[in-house]
Amino acid sequence: MNTASRLESTGLPGRIHISRDTAEKLVAAGKEKWVNAREDIVFAKGKGNLTTFWLKIQQESCASGSVRTSRSAESRQDAGVSKEALDKKKALVLGPAVDSDDKPSPVGDSKLTAIDELSKKNQRLIHWNVDILVKILRQIVARRQSLGKQGKRHVKPIKTTTGKGNNLIAEVKDVLALPQFDAKTFKNHVDPNTVVIPDSVVSQLTDLIARIAALYRNNPFHSFEHASHVTMSVCKLLGRIVNPNEVHAGEGATNDQLAANLHDHTFGITSDPLTQFACIVSALIHDADHPGVPNSTLVKEEDPLAAKYDNKSVAEQNSVDLAWNIIMSEEYRELQDCIYGTKDELERFRSIVVNVVMATDIMDKDLGAQRKARWETAFSEDAEEEAKTHTAVNRKATIVLEHLMQASDVSHTMQHWVVYRKWNEKLFFEMYRAYVDGRSERDPSEGWYKGELGFYDYYIIPLAKKLETCGVFGVSSHEYLSYAQANRREWEAKGEQLVKDYVWRFHNSDA
Repeated sequence: MNTASRLESTGLPGRIHISRDTAEKLVAAGKEKWVNAREDIVFAKGKGNLTTFWLKIQQESCASGSVRTSRSAESRQDAGVSKEALDKKKALVLGPAVDSDDKPSPVGDSKLTAIDELSKKNQRLIHWNVDILVKILRQIVARRQSLGKQGKRHVKPIKTTTGKGNNLIAEVKDVLALPQFDAKTFKNHVDPNTVVIPDSVVSQLTDLIARIAALYRNNPFHSFEHASHVTMSVCKLLGRIVNPNEVHAGEGATNDQLAANLHDHTFGITSDPLTQFACIVSALIHDADHPGVPNSTLVKEEDPLAAKYDNKSVAEQNSVDLAWNIIMSEEYRELQDCIYGTKDELERFRSIVVNVVMATDIMDKDLGAQRKARWETAFSEDAEEEAKTHTAVNRKATIVLEHLMQASDVSHTMQHWVVYRKWNEKLFFEMYRAYVDGRSERDPSEGWYKGELGFYDYYIIPLAKKLETCGVFGVSSHEYLSYAQANRREWEAKGEQLVKDYVWRFHNSDA
Protein backbone atom coordinates (compact mmCIF):
# COMPACT_ATOMS: atom_id res chain seq x y z
CA MET A 1 0.00 0.00 0.00
CA ASN A 2 2.87 2.36 0.79
CA THR A 3 4.45 1.78 -2.62
CA ALA A 4 1.10 2.15 -4.38
CA SER A 5 0.50 5.43 -2.55
CA ARG A 6 3.87 6.83 -3.63
CA LEU A 7 3.29 5.70 -7.22
CA GLU A 8 -0.06 7.49 -7.23
CA SER A 9 1.22 10.72 -5.66
CA THR A 10 4.32 10.99 -7.88
CA GLY A 11 2.74 10.01 -11.19
CA LEU A 12 2.08 12.25 -14.19
CA PRO A 13 -1.18 13.09 -16.00
CA GLY A 14 -1.89 10.74 -18.89
CA ARG A 15 0.79 8.20 -17.91
CA ILE A 16 0.64 4.84 -16.15
CA HIS A 17 3.13 4.55 -13.28
CA ILE A 18 4.13 1.00 -12.27
CA SER A 19 6.40 -0.64 -9.68
CA ARG A 20 9.41 -2.80 -10.40
CA ASP A 21 7.47 -5.94 -9.44
CA THR A 22 4.83 -5.15 -12.05
CA ALA A 23 7.53 -4.34 -14.63
CA GLU A 24 9.21 -7.69 -13.98
CA LYS A 25 5.93 -9.52 -14.55
CA LEU A 26 5.48 -7.71 -17.86
CA VAL A 27 9.01 -8.57 -18.96
CA ALA A 28 8.41 -12.19 -17.96
CA ALA A 29 5.28 -12.15 -20.14
CA GLY A 30 7.28 -10.84 -23.10
CA LYS A 31 6.03 -7.27 -22.80
CA GLU A 32 9.42 -5.59 -22.34
CA LYS A 33 8.53 -3.09 -25.07
CA TRP A 34 5.77 -1.84 -22.78
CA VAL A 35 8.22 -0.82 -20.05
CA ASN A 36 10.24 2.42 -19.83
CA ALA A 37 12.36 3.15 -16.75
CA ARG A 38 11.56 6.44 -15.05
CA GLU A 39 14.65 8.70 -14.92
CA ASP A 40 14.15 10.11 -11.42
CA ILE A 41 13.89 8.16 -8.18
CA VAL A 42 10.71 7.74 -6.13
CA PHE A 43 11.09 7.73 -2.35
CA ALA A 44 8.78 5.52 -0.24
CA LYS A 45 8.96 5.91 3.51
CA GLY A 46 10.03 2.64 5.10
CA LYS A 47 11.34 1.32 1.77
CA GLY A 48 13.85 3.93 0.68
CA ASN A 49 14.48 5.05 -2.92
CA LEU A 50 12.69 3.00 -5.60
CA THR A 51 13.25 2.56 -9.31
CA THR A 52 9.86 2.78 -11.01
CA PHE A 53 8.64 2.55 -14.58
CA TRP A 54 6.19 4.00 -17.09
CA LEU A 55 3.84 1.67 -18.93
CA LYS A 56 3.99 2.34 -22.67
CA ILE A 57 1.78 -0.08 -24.60
CA GLN A 58 2.95 -0.68 -28.18
CA GLN A 59 0.17 -1.05 -30.75
CA GLU A 60 0.01 -2.12 -34.36
CA SER A 61 -2.71 -2.01 -36.97
CA CYS A 62 -4.58 -5.16 -38.01
CA ALA A 63 -5.25 -5.87 -41.65
CA SER A 64 -8.85 -4.91 -41.00
CA GLY A 65 -7.80 -1.42 -39.93
CA SER A 66 -8.59 -1.91 -36.26
CA VAL A 67 -5.93 -1.62 -33.58
CA ARG A 68 -4.80 -4.54 -31.44
CA THR A 69 -2.10 -5.05 -28.84
CA SER A 70 1.07 -6.59 -30.26
CA ARG A 71 2.79 -9.67 -28.89
CA SER A 72 5.93 -10.71 -30.76
CA ALA A 73 6.96 -14.25 -31.61
CA GLU A 74 9.81 -13.86 -29.17
CA SER A 75 7.41 -12.99 -26.33
CA ARG A 76 5.21 -16.02 -27.07
CA GLN A 77 8.19 -18.25 -26.42
CA ASP A 78 8.94 -16.78 -22.98
CA ALA A 79 6.89 -19.42 -21.21
CA GLY A 80 9.56 -21.95 -22.08
CA VAL A 81 12.56 -19.80 -21.16
CA SER A 82 14.66 -20.89 -18.19
CA LYS A 83 14.55 -18.90 -14.95
CA GLU A 84 18.24 -18.01 -15.34
CA ALA A 85 17.69 -16.66 -18.84
CA LEU A 86 14.58 -14.78 -17.72
CA ASP A 87 16.43 -13.18 -14.80
CA LYS A 88 19.17 -12.12 -17.19
CA LYS A 89 16.56 -10.62 -19.50
CA LYS A 90 14.94 -8.71 -16.62
CA ALA A 91 18.29 -7.28 -15.56
CA LEU A 92 19.04 -6.22 -19.13
CA VAL A 93 15.66 -4.54 -19.67
CA LEU A 94 15.00 -3.13 -16.19
CA GLY A 95 18.50 -2.36 -14.93
CA PRO A 96 19.52 -2.43 -11.26
CA ALA A 97 16.81 -2.75 -8.63
CA VAL A 98 17.57 0.61 -6.99
CA ASP A 99 19.53 3.54 -8.41
CA SER A 100 20.67 4.85 -5.04
CA ASP A 101 20.26 4.34 -1.31
CA ASP A 102 19.59 0.62 -1.64
CA LYS A 103 18.88 0.15 2.06
CA PRO A 104 15.32 0.81 3.21
CA SER A 105 14.80 3.17 6.12
CA PRO A 106 14.62 1.19 9.37
CA VAL A 107 11.46 1.50 11.47
CA GLY A 108 11.84 4.30 14.00
CA ASP A 109 14.68 5.97 12.08
CA SER A 110 14.99 9.74 12.32
CA LYS A 111 12.72 11.74 10.02
CA LEU A 112 14.10 12.24 6.53
CA THR A 113 14.23 15.80 5.25
CA ALA A 114 12.26 16.82 2.18
CA ILE A 115 15.41 17.00 0.08
CA ASP A 116 15.89 13.21 0.33
CA GLU A 117 12.87 12.66 -1.91
CA LEU A 118 14.04 14.85 -4.80
CA SER A 119 16.09 14.10 -7.89
CA LYS A 120 19.81 14.78 -7.86
CA LYS A 121 19.34 17.64 -10.32
CA ASN A 122 16.84 19.36 -8.08
CA GLN A 123 19.06 18.73 -5.06
CA ARG A 124 21.87 20.65 -6.78
CA LEU A 125 19.48 23.50 -7.54
CA ILE A 126 18.27 23.51 -3.95
CA HIS A 127 21.78 23.85 -2.56
CA TRP A 128 22.55 26.65 -5.04
CA ASN A 129 19.44 28.53 -3.93
CA VAL A 130 20.30 27.97 -0.28
CA ASP A 131 23.79 29.43 -0.80
CA ILE A 132 22.28 32.55 -2.39
CA LEU A 133 19.74 33.04 0.39
CA VAL A 134 22.23 32.44 3.21
CA LYS A 135 24.40 35.20 1.77
CA ILE A 136 21.47 37.63 1.92
CA LEU A 137 20.48 36.41 5.38
CA ARG A 138 23.92 37.55 6.55
CA GLN A 139 23.18 40.99 5.11
CA ILE A 140 19.78 41.09 6.83
CA VAL A 141 21.30 40.20 10.20
CA ALA A 142 24.21 42.63 9.71
CA ARG A 143 21.83 45.50 8.92
CA ARG A 144 19.70 44.69 11.95
CA GLN A 145 22.80 44.67 14.16
CA SER A 146 24.09 47.96 12.76
CA LEU A 147 20.74 49.57 13.58
CA GLY A 148 20.78 48.08 17.07
CA LYS A 149 17.49 46.33 16.40
CA GLN A 150 17.90 42.87 17.79
CA GLY A 151 14.62 40.97 17.87
CA LYS A 152 14.00 39.87 21.46
CA ARG A 153 10.95 37.69 20.87
CA HIS A 154 9.42 35.64 18.10
CA VAL A 155 7.06 37.52 15.77
CA LYS A 156 3.77 35.69 15.28
CA PRO A 157 3.62 34.42 11.66
CA ILE A 158 1.07 35.71 9.18
CA LYS A 159 -1.08 32.84 7.94
CA THR A 160 -2.77 32.88 4.57
CA THR A 161 -6.52 33.50 4.78
CA THR A 162 -7.45 33.47 1.11
CA GLY A 163 -10.64 31.94 -0.21
CA LYS A 164 -13.90 32.91 -1.85
CA GLY A 165 -14.23 36.70 -1.67
CA ASN A 166 -10.93 37.10 0.21
CA ASN A 167 -8.00 36.76 -2.17
CA LEU A 168 -4.40 37.86 -2.57
CA ILE A 169 -5.19 40.35 -5.31
CA ALA A 170 -6.72 42.56 -2.62
CA GLU A 171 -3.26 42.66 -0.98
CA VAL A 172 -1.49 44.04 -4.06
CA LYS A 173 -0.27 47.55 -3.23
CA ASP A 174 0.29 50.55 -5.48
CA VAL A 175 3.15 51.61 -3.22
CA LEU A 176 5.31 49.20 -1.23
CA ALA A 177 6.81 50.72 1.92
CA LEU A 178 10.59 50.33 1.84
CA PRO A 179 12.77 51.71 4.68
CA GLN A 180 14.16 55.21 4.41
CA PHE A 181 17.89 55.78 4.42
CA ASP A 182 19.43 55.53 7.89
CA ALA A 183 23.05 56.70 8.33
CA LYS A 184 23.39 54.38 11.34
CA THR A 185 23.85 51.45 8.99
CA PHE A 186 27.14 53.02 7.90
CA LYS A 187 28.28 54.69 11.11
CA ASN A 188 27.80 51.39 12.96
CA HIS A 189 28.58 49.21 9.95
CA VAL A 190 28.63 45.46 10.53
CA ASP A 191 30.41 43.44 7.85
CA PRO A 192 27.99 40.73 6.62
CA ASN A 193 30.96 38.42 6.10
CA THR A 194 31.47 38.35 9.87
CA VAL A 195 27.89 37.22 10.52
CA VAL A 196 27.53 33.51 11.28
CA ILE A 197 24.22 31.93 10.34
CA PRO A 198 23.62 28.99 12.74
CA ASP A 199 23.70 25.51 11.23
CA SER A 200 20.15 24.96 12.49
CA VAL A 201 18.94 27.91 10.41
CA VAL A 202 20.78 26.68 7.31
CA SER A 203 19.26 23.23 7.85
CA GLN A 204 15.76 24.71 8.15
CA LEU A 205 16.31 26.82 5.04
CA THR A 206 17.49 23.77 3.09
CA ASP A 207 14.47 21.75 4.14
CA LEU A 208 12.17 24.67 3.33
CA ILE A 209 13.53 25.09 -0.21
CA ALA A 210 13.30 21.33 -0.72
CA ARG A 211 9.64 21.37 0.31
CA ILE A 212 8.99 24.23 -2.09
CA ALA A 213 10.75 22.28 -4.85
CA ALA A 214 8.53 19.30 -4.07
CA LEU A 215 5.45 21.46 -4.71
CA TYR A 216 6.42 21.73 -8.38
CA ARG A 217 4.85 19.28 -10.78
CA ASN A 218 6.85 17.50 -13.46
CA ASN A 219 5.97 20.02 -16.17
CA PRO A 220 8.35 20.60 -19.10
CA PHE A 221 8.34 24.38 -18.55
CA HIS A 222 6.68 25.38 -15.26
CA SER A 223 9.10 23.39 -13.12
CA PHE A 224 11.52 23.94 -10.25
CA GLU A 225 14.30 24.15 -12.83
CA HIS A 226 12.48 27.08 -14.46
CA ALA A 227 11.94 28.70 -11.05
CA SER A 228 15.69 28.43 -10.38
CA HIS A 229 16.43 29.92 -13.80
CA VAL A 230 14.17 32.86 -12.91
CA THR A 231 16.02 33.17 -9.59
CA MET A 232 19.34 33.44 -11.43
CA SER A 233 17.99 36.35 -13.46
CA VAL A 234 16.59 38.06 -10.34
CA CYS A 235 20.00 37.75 -8.68
CA LYS A 236 21.70 39.19 -11.74
CA LEU A 237 19.40 42.20 -11.95
CA LEU A 238 19.53 42.78 -8.20
CA GLY A 239 23.31 42.71 -8.48
CA ARG A 240 23.15 45.47 -11.05
CA ILE A 241 20.87 47.53 -8.78
CA VAL A 242 23.13 47.08 -5.77
CA ASN A 243 26.32 48.01 -7.62
CA PRO A 244 25.58 50.76 -10.18
CA ASN A 245 28.86 52.26 -11.45
CA GLU A 246 27.27 55.57 -12.40
CA VAL A 247 26.43 56.71 -8.86
CA HIS A 248 28.66 59.52 -7.54
CA ALA A 249 28.48 61.88 -4.58
CA GLY A 250 31.03 64.46 -5.69
CA GLU A 251 34.65 65.05 -4.75
CA GLY A 252 35.44 64.53 -1.08
CA ALA A 253 32.15 62.76 -0.37
CA THR A 254 31.99 60.63 2.75
CA ASN A 255 30.94 56.97 2.77
CA ASP A 256 27.52 57.77 4.16
CA GLN A 257 27.00 60.42 1.46
CA LEU A 258 27.86 57.83 -1.18
CA ALA A 259 25.49 55.39 0.52
CA ALA A 260 22.72 58.02 0.63
CA ASN A 261 23.13 58.70 -3.10
CA LEU A 262 23.09 54.99 -3.82
CA HIS A 263 19.92 54.62 -1.76
CA ASP A 264 18.21 57.44 -3.69
CA HIS A 265 19.41 56.26 -7.09
CA THR A 266 18.08 52.73 -6.53
CA PHE A 267 14.85 53.83 -4.80
CA GLY A 268 15.93 52.29 -1.51
CA ILE A 269 16.35 48.73 -2.80
CA THR A 270 20.08 48.68 -2.01
CA SER A 271 19.44 49.60 1.61
CA ASP A 272 17.09 46.75 2.40
CA PRO A 273 18.42 43.20 2.02
CA LEU A 274 15.03 41.93 3.21
CA THR A 275 13.57 43.31 -0.03
CA GLN A 276 16.19 41.40 -2.01
CA PHE A 277 15.50 38.23 -0.01
CA ALA A 278 11.76 38.57 -0.68
CA CYS A 279 12.38 38.95 -4.44
CA ILE A 280 14.42 35.76 -4.58
CA VAL A 281 11.84 33.85 -2.54
CA SER A 282 9.19 35.15 -4.95
CA ALA A 283 11.14 33.75 -7.89
CA LEU A 284 11.40 30.37 -6.21
CA ILE A 285 7.71 30.04 -5.40
CA HIS A 286 6.04 31.86 -8.28
CA ASP A 287 5.04 28.71 -10.22
CA ALA A 288 4.73 26.23 -7.33
CA ASP A 289 2.10 23.55 -8.06
CA HIS A 290 1.53 25.01 -11.53
CA PRO A 291 -0.98 22.72 -13.29
CA GLY A 292 0.65 22.96 -16.72
CA VAL A 293 -2.26 24.86 -18.27
CA PRO A 294 -3.18 28.57 -18.35
CA ASN A 295 -5.56 30.16 -15.85
CA SER A 296 -8.16 30.43 -18.60
CA THR A 297 -8.22 26.64 -18.88
CA LEU A 298 -8.71 26.22 -15.14
CA VAL A 299 -11.60 28.66 -15.27
CA LYS A 300 -13.17 26.92 -18.27
CA GLU A 301 -12.82 23.51 -16.60
CA GLU A 302 -14.42 24.94 -13.44
CA ASP A 303 -11.47 23.72 -11.44
CA PRO A 304 -12.02 24.05 -7.65
CA LEU A 305 -9.00 26.38 -7.47
CA ALA A 306 -10.64 28.72 -9.97
CA ALA A 307 -13.72 28.91 -7.76
CA LYS A 308 -11.57 29.47 -4.67
CA TYR A 309 -9.84 32.46 -6.23
CA ASP A 310 -12.85 33.97 -8.01
CA ASN A 311 -11.40 33.01 -11.42
CA LYS A 312 -8.59 35.57 -11.00
CA SER A 313 -4.83 34.82 -11.14
CA VAL A 314 -5.64 31.27 -10.09
CA ALA A 315 -2.22 29.62 -10.45
CA GLU A 316 -0.35 32.61 -9.01
CA GLN A 317 -2.53 32.90 -5.91
CA ASN A 318 -2.36 29.16 -5.33
CA SER A 319 1.45 29.24 -5.57
CA VAL A 320 1.74 31.97 -2.95
CA ASP A 321 -0.78 30.33 -0.63
CA LEU A 322 0.88 26.92 -0.66
CA ALA A 323 4.44 28.20 -0.33
CA TRP A 324 3.66 30.91 2.21
CA ASN A 325 1.99 28.50 4.60
CA ILE A 326 5.10 26.31 4.44
CA ILE A 327 7.38 29.31 5.09
CA MET A 328 5.27 30.21 8.12
CA SER A 329 5.39 26.68 9.55
CA GLU A 330 6.31 26.36 13.23
CA GLU A 331 9.24 24.07 12.38
CA TYR A 332 11.04 27.01 10.69
CA ARG A 333 10.82 29.28 13.71
CA GLU A 334 14.58 29.96 13.93
CA LEU A 335 14.72 30.75 10.22
CA GLN A 336 11.77 33.12 10.54
CA ASP A 337 13.49 34.97 13.40
CA CYS A 338 16.52 35.37 11.13
CA ILE A 339 14.50 36.75 8.20
CA TYR A 340 12.45 39.30 10.14
CA GLY A 341 12.73 40.71 13.63
CA THR A 342 9.63 42.86 13.83
CA LYS A 343 6.01 42.75 12.74
CA ASP A 344 6.70 45.56 10.26
CA GLU A 345 9.49 43.54 8.64
CA LEU A 346 7.24 40.48 8.35
CA GLU A 347 4.47 42.55 6.77
CA ARG A 348 6.95 44.09 4.31
CA PHE A 349 8.26 40.62 3.45
CA ARG A 350 4.77 39.37 2.66
CA SER A 351 3.74 42.51 0.75
CA ILE A 352 6.75 42.25 -1.56
CA VAL A 353 6.15 38.54 -2.18
CA VAL A 354 2.49 39.12 -3.03
CA ASN A 355 3.15 42.10 -5.33
CA VAL A 356 6.06 40.47 -7.13
CA VAL A 357 4.43 37.09 -7.71
CA MET A 358 1.15 38.66 -8.84
CA ALA A 359 3.17 40.67 -11.37
CA THR A 360 3.89 37.43 -13.23
CA ASP A 361 0.23 37.20 -14.26
CA ILE A 362 0.52 39.28 -17.40
CA MET A 363 -2.83 38.10 -18.80
CA ASP A 364 -5.07 39.62 -16.11
CA LYS A 365 -6.36 42.90 -17.55
CA ASP A 366 -7.14 44.53 -14.21
CA LEU A 367 -3.70 43.83 -12.72
CA GLY A 368 -2.10 44.97 -15.99
CA ALA A 369 -4.04 48.24 -15.94
CA GLN A 370 -3.01 48.87 -12.34
CA ARG A 371 0.67 48.30 -13.17
CA LYS A 372 0.40 50.59 -16.20
CA ALA A 373 -1.16 53.32 -14.06
CA ARG A 374 1.63 52.95 -11.46
CA TRP A 375 4.25 53.21 -14.20
CA GLU A 376 2.73 56.35 -15.70
CA THR A 377 2.42 57.97 -12.28
CA ALA A 378 5.97 57.07 -11.28
CA PHE A 379 7.88 57.83 -14.49
CA SER A 380 5.83 60.46 -16.32
CA GLU A 381 7.07 64.01 -16.70
CA ASP A 382 4.30 65.20 -14.39
CA ALA A 383 5.86 63.16 -11.59
CA GLU A 384 9.05 65.24 -11.50
CA GLU A 385 7.83 67.71 -8.87
CA GLU A 386 7.14 65.05 -6.27
CA ALA A 387 9.99 62.78 -7.41
CA LYS A 388 11.92 63.15 -4.16
CA THR A 389 9.05 62.48 -1.77
CA HIS A 390 9.18 59.20 0.12
CA THR A 391 5.94 58.00 -1.46
CA ALA A 392 7.19 58.75 -4.98
CA VAL A 393 10.46 56.89 -4.32
CA ASN A 394 8.58 53.89 -2.97
CA ARG A 395 6.25 53.90 -5.96
CA LYS A 396 9.26 53.71 -8.27
CA ALA A 397 10.73 50.94 -6.14
CA THR A 398 7.46 49.03 -6.49
CA ILE A 399 7.54 49.39 -10.26
CA VAL A 400 11.20 48.35 -10.44
CA LEU A 401 10.60 45.19 -8.38
CA GLU A 402 7.57 44.17 -10.44
CA HIS A 403 9.40 44.69 -13.73
CA LEU A 404 12.48 42.94 -12.42
CA MET A 405 10.32 39.87 -11.77
CA GLN A 406 8.47 40.10 -15.07
CA ALA A 407 11.75 40.31 -16.98
CA SER A 408 13.23 37.42 -15.02
CA ASP A 409 10.16 35.24 -15.62
CA VAL A 410 10.78 35.52 -19.38
CA SER A 411 14.53 36.05 -19.19
CA HIS A 412 15.11 33.13 -21.58
CA THR A 413 13.70 35.36 -24.35
CA MET A 414 16.38 37.96 -23.57
CA GLN A 415 19.38 35.64 -23.31
CA HIS A 416 21.47 33.67 -25.81
CA TRP A 417 19.56 32.05 -28.69
CA VAL A 418 20.40 28.55 -27.41
CA VAL A 419 18.82 29.36 -24.02
CA TYR A 420 15.74 30.81 -25.68
CA ARG A 421 15.38 27.72 -27.92
CA LYS A 422 15.60 25.36 -24.95
CA TRP A 423 12.87 27.02 -22.91
CA ASN A 424 10.67 27.84 -25.89
CA GLU A 425 10.57 24.15 -26.79
CA LYS A 426 9.78 23.21 -23.19
CA LEU A 427 6.87 25.65 -23.14
CA PHE A 428 5.63 24.32 -26.48
CA PHE A 429 5.75 20.74 -25.20
CA GLU A 430 3.73 21.74 -22.14
CA MET A 431 1.09 23.52 -24.21
CA TYR A 432 0.99 20.76 -26.82
CA ARG A 433 0.54 18.14 -24.10
CA ALA A 434 -2.52 20.04 -22.87
CA TYR A 435 -3.87 19.98 -26.43
CA VAL A 436 -3.21 16.26 -26.88
CA ASP A 437 -4.85 15.54 -23.52
CA GLY A 438 -7.97 17.42 -24.62
CA ARG A 439 -7.50 20.31 -22.20
CA SER A 440 -7.03 22.83 -25.00
CA GLU A 441 -9.17 23.06 -28.12
CA ARG A 442 -6.53 24.85 -30.18
CA ASP A 443 -3.47 23.17 -31.63
CA PRO A 444 -0.61 25.45 -30.44
CA SER A 445 1.54 24.55 -33.43
CA GLU A 446 -0.86 26.42 -35.72
CA GLY A 447 -0.16 29.84 -34.19
CA TRP A 448 3.14 29.35 -32.35
CA TYR A 449 5.35 30.99 -34.99
CA LYS A 450 3.32 34.20 -35.34
CA GLY A 451 2.50 34.19 -31.65
CA GLU A 452 6.17 34.38 -30.69
CA LEU A 453 6.74 37.30 -33.07
CA GLY A 454 3.81 39.13 -31.50
CA PHE A 455 5.04 38.29 -28.00
CA TYR A 456 8.39 39.90 -28.81
CA ASP A 457 6.84 42.96 -30.47
CA TYR A 458 4.16 43.73 -27.90
CA TYR A 459 5.62 42.45 -24.63
CA ILE A 460 9.27 41.35 -24.56
CA ILE A 461 10.93 44.24 -26.40
CA PRO A 462 8.77 46.94 -24.69
CA LEU A 463 9.58 45.28 -21.33
CA ALA A 464 13.30 45.34 -22.08
CA LYS A 465 13.03 49.03 -22.93
CA LYS A 466 11.27 49.67 -19.62
CA LEU A 467 14.20 48.11 -17.78
CA GLU A 468 16.35 50.79 -19.37
CA THR A 469 13.86 53.52 -18.45
CA CYS A 470 13.98 52.44 -14.80
CA GLY A 471 17.59 53.64 -14.86
CA VAL A 472 18.93 51.26 -12.21
CA PHE A 473 19.97 48.14 -14.11
CA GLY A 474 23.10 49.51 -15.77
CA VAL A 475 24.41 47.55 -18.77
CA SER A 476 22.03 44.64 -18.06
CA SER A 477 19.06 46.55 -19.48
CA HIS A 478 20.90 47.17 -22.76
CA GLU A 479 22.07 43.54 -22.83
CA TYR A 480 18.53 42.22 -22.35
CA LEU A 481 17.20 44.47 -25.12
CA SER A 482 19.97 43.46 -27.53
CA TYR A 483 19.36 39.75 -26.98
CA ALA A 484 15.59 40.23 -27.32
CA GLN A 485 15.96 41.97 -30.67
CA ALA A 486 18.50 39.39 -31.91
CA ASN A 487 16.30 36.45 -30.87
CA ARG A 488 13.31 38.04 -32.54
CA ARG A 489 15.24 38.24 -35.83
CA GLU A 490 16.47 34.65 -35.44
CA TRP A 491 12.97 33.38 -34.72
CA GLU A 492 11.56 35.22 -37.73
CA ALA A 493 14.09 33.41 -39.94
CA LYS A 494 13.96 29.94 -38.34
CA GLY A 495 10.78 29.76 -36.29
CA GLU A 496 8.48 28.07 -38.81
CA GLN A 497 10.84 25.12 -39.23
CA LEU A 498 11.49 24.96 -35.49
CA VAL A 499 7.78 24.57 -34.78
CA LYS A 500 7.68 21.59 -37.15
CA ASP A 501 10.72 20.16 -35.35
CA TYR A 502 8.98 20.65 -31.99
CA VAL A 503 5.94 18.69 -33.15
CA TRP A 504 8.08 15.87 -34.50
CA ARG A 505 10.15 15.61 -31.31
CA PHE A 506 7.03 15.68 -29.15
CA HIS A 507 5.56 12.69 -30.96
CA ASN A 508 8.88 10.85 -30.90
CA SER A 509 9.74 11.42 -27.26
CA ASP A 510 8.25 10.82 -23.82
CA ALA A 511 6.98 14.41 -23.49
